[in-house]
Amino acid sequence: MREQQTQLSRRAFIGGTAAIFGTAILFSPTAAFGEPTSADKKKEAEEAAAAAASKQAEANEAMVQLTALAQEADKASADYFTALDEQQAAQDRMDACQARIEEISGELAALQERLGDRARSMYRSGSLTFLDLLLGATSFSAFTQNWDLLNKMNQQDADTVQQTKDLKAEAEAQHEELIKQEQIAEEKAEECERIAQQAQAAQDAQEAIYNSLSAEVSQLLAQQQAAQEEAERLAAEEELERQRREAEEERRRQQEAERAAQAAEEAKKTYGGDDLPAASNSVVARAYAEMGKPYVWGATGPNSYDCSGLVGYALTGHHSRIGTTYTFMGWPRVSNPQPGDVVTNSYHCGIYIGGGQMVHAPQRGDVVKVGSVFRDMIYVRYRG
Repeated sequence: MREQQTQLSRRAFIGGTAAIFGTAILFSPTAAFGEPTSADKKKEAEEAAAAAASKQAEANEAMVQLTALAQEADKASADYFTALDEQQAAQDRMDACQARIEEISGELAALQERLGDRARSMYRSGSLTFLDLLLGATSFSAFTQNWDLLNKMNQQDADTVQQTKDLKAEAEAQHEELIKQEQIAEEKAEECERIAQQAQAAQDAQEAIYNSLSAEVSQLLAQQQAAQEEAERLAAEEELERQRREAEEERRRQQEAERAAQAAEEAKKTYGGDDLPAASNSVVARAYAEMGKPYVWGATGPNSYDCSGLVGYALTGHHSRIGTTYTFMGWPRVSNPQPGDVVTNSYHCGIYIGGGQMVHAPQRGDVVKVGSVFRDMIYVRYRG
């Protein structure tokens, strides 16, 4: 992507330089007072070229800064949703701990009632409970009395006592885990807030760059972006045409394979389990259908997307997030990427469409479109 931007920037620079140079010559003040000398012409050309080069350099620098900020915002987006998922996971574990504590409380109450009934049936006095006898309550004067009672208990009574002890120990462990998960949830909530502030700061910085540009530099930047989008549009058209030709060739091969059962069987084995053409085509089709919709941080559609929001929709057909770039980087890598696979790095992702191209939601101020796969991206496959 950076190489393509550099090439486009050079073309925009050449075009911008020629336009400014032409304007300077056309409206030169010397034309009103006589034929300009060759020295005058040379000086005017040099001044026009220098002005154009300066403004072009400013536009190029703005493009570099905006790209870096967009990557920073994308990374913040991935970090935010990762922290949000971790916070929710901690909350779920808290709920599970609380539910188990309540369940244990009910079980303990039932066991204690059973043990009390057992003790009362053995000691008609009614002043002693089973737990008093076993756990050394002060109402027993001698250990021998407790020992005699234990000898009279059957194995079921002993198991009930052990179960009571185990449940109490589990209740304590669950309470400790509840406190631990509550702390994790609080930390993740604070992390979410901090990351959201970072993302907002990156967006504010982008806005400041746009606002600081002069009219001439803004025009050059717009020309660069328009040239880049046009190149990507042409590349997308070429890719669609290539895929159409490949699809026709595939249909021809399938028709030939159908003439012989053996050939059909071999084709089936060759195509194998990893490549799923129907699902792959659906993923690519959904991604293409969203082209032109604006990038909005945190959006999952249907009217706008961020990068992982678009990938989630293309893969599942649902407007919900299935993960972040960190999630995708943990998916199985593929060495023979097919259209419909996911391309990702630590801060950005998209849907691979073949030919080194992807459909992606690039950055704030941009739209869902076709672009080149970044050099540091990996290819992974969704198994959902």
